[in-house]
Amino acid sequence: MSLSNDAEHRYENTMPPIDEGWWQSVLAEERRQYNAPAKPKVVPQHKAGIQLDANAARQAGDAAKDPLASHTSQLSHSSQQRLTTPASSERRAEVFQSLQLGARLKGTVSSVTDFGAFVDLGGLEGLIHISELSWGRVSHPNQIVRLGEQLDVQVLEISRERNRVALSLKRTLPNPWEQAEAEFGIDTVQPAVVSSVLSYGAFARLKPGIEGLIHVSKMPLGAGQTPRDLLKEGQQVQVRVLYIDPVHQRMGLRLQTDH
Repeated sequence: MSLSNDAEHRYENTMPPIDEGWWQSVLAEERRQYNAPAKPKVVPQHKAGIQLDANAARQAGDAAKDPLASHTSQLSHSSQQRLTTPASSERRAEVFQSLQLGARLKGTVSSVTDFGAFVDLGGLEGLIHISELSWGRVSHPNQIVRLGEQLDVQVLEISRERNRVALSLKRTLPNPWEQAEAEFGIDTVQPAVVSSVLSYGAFARLKPGIEGLIHVSKMPLGAGQTPRDLLKEGQQVQVRVLYIDPVHQRMGLRLQTDH
C-alpha cells in the first residue's frame, strides 16, 4: 500500500509547536477569571453539606475540563496570600521593573503543571511554557524540571498589564537543529533510541533535542502488524535519514534492519 507525501509527513500534531501566541491565551484566561467572579449564594444550613459536596464535585469537573484556568485561579489566590505585605509587594515591583527582554536570570521552580513550569525570580513568578522547556519533544514538564530546581532562564515576554513574565529554558542552550544537516547527512545510517511508539509510526532520538519520525510506511511490518509489535520505548535501533527540516525541527527516518 502506497501513501502520499502528505501522509508520510503528517505528524504536526505530535510535535510541540513553537506557539508565539500562547502567552496571550494565558492572559486572556486570567482576565476572564478576574472579570467574572463567582457570586456567593446563601444556602440553608441543613443543605450546606450537600451544597459543599456539589461545589467540590463541580470544581473537580471544571479542573478536569480546563486545567489551565484551574491552575491560574489557584496560583493567583496563593500568590495573593504570599504577597500581602508592603515589603513583598515592593520587592515584586522592583524585580518586575528591572526585567528586560532577552535577559538571562536565575530562578527556582515553584510549580510544575501540564502546560509548563512556574519559576520564582525572587519575588515574581514567570512561566516557562512546555514548548520552551526543550528543543526536543516533551510529553510533560516533569520530564525536564522538578519542584525546587534552580534554573537559568531567558526572558521572552513581559506583560506589564498583568505583571506576568514569559520565560524560556531551551533558549539558554544551543539549538541542536542548527547543525542537524551538517551532523546527520541525508541517506546516512545513524544509531537512535526509540522515544515513543504511536499508531502511525515511532519517534527516535538521535541526540538530545533531535528526534525524527519513523513513519509506519518506513517499517518492515508484516500483515496485521503495528509499530508496537516491532518497537518499544527505550529500544536502540539503526535508522536511515530520509530528510531534515531544521526550520520546523523535523526529521524523516527509515528503520534499518539490515546489518
